[in-house]
Amino acid sequence: MITSLPNQSSAVLSPRGTRPGPSSRSGVTPAPATRTIRSIFISDVHLGLRHAQVDRLLEFLDSHQPEHLYLVGDFIDARVLHMQPYWPPIYDRLLNRLAELAAEGTAIRYTPGNHDDYLRHADWPAIAESEDVTVSEQFVHETVDGRRVVVLHGDQFDKVERQAHWLSLIGTFLYTLLLTADRAINRVLKWLRMKPRRISRYLKQTTKRMVQWVSGFQSKVRQHACANDCDAIVCGHIHIPTVRRLSPTSDHPDAKRPLYFNLGDWVENATAMVEYGNGELELIDFDHPDRVPPVSTNTPSQATDQLTPKAAAIKRHLFTGMG
Repeated sequence: MITSLPNQSSAVLSPRGTRPGPSSRSGVTPAPATRTIRSIFISDVHLGLRHAQVDRLLEFLDSHQPEHLYLVGDFIDARVLHMQPYWPPIYDRLLNRLAELAAEGTAIRYTPGNHDDYLRHADWPAIAESEDVTVSEQFVHETVDGRRVVVLHGDQFDKVERQAHWLSLIGTFLYTLLLTADRAINRVLKWLRMKPRRISRYLKQTTKRMVQWVSGFQSKVRQHACANDCDAIVCGHIHIPTVRRLSPTSDHPDAKRPLYFNLGDWVENATAMVEYGNGELELIDFDHPDRVPPVSTNTPSQATDQLTPKAAAIKRHLFTGMG
């Protein structure tokens, strides 16, 4: 039921009652002529980090009008904003687009992560500034064909984040420095007409894989999906775009094998998961333009850099409790 791209960072979960279509030589299932996007899932945008690819995310969101939009943690990077405040006009344009989507009927749901952890501690019934974005520790999404998908950031399963928070804070600081150095080095390599080097991505992914191993991350993910009686689980946090069928442990060989999606990020990658109108789930890698869904909205975005009242309310809502 899973068709993977050669780089293993994008895959399809077909709707119930269907089989994947014939594949091309590259292993890519040919896309139907038209596919309406019902739901969009993104994580780890890290607003506040100078290297966030907000322009690419905006281009994607401007092209679609989903019924559901999930912001799966670390949408705002409070850690970086506390170190060095950075909020360029394009961020407000993104909030304006969220306000547009909400006005047009999109249900926007936000699960906090470790970089926007302050949202977990807000007393929402008492202080909510906007009803356009619902904030909760996790959500259970139901696909159009009736499958249950549990959605949460995933730092809950990270042993280092939970037991050595100071180490995670140091890692954030060092990673920010490394991203800046990486970009500077690649500008020089480009001038010399040499192939770019993704040092920060390599070190980030290596570190995250170690964290997954130490934490028993995927075992905990599988247990959580089964505990919520879900067919799939969607996380962020790891920054490694992944689709994998999770295997049960030797102690419970007959347990459910949920599908695990990791959404990647919008710093080193540009990846998102979508649910099409037939219930099919796919992880999209925007570095592969031939796999990007065609525009599915007939209403062009009017978002500008000047915050609308509705967008301003969303901004106050999402900054509630940051301090």
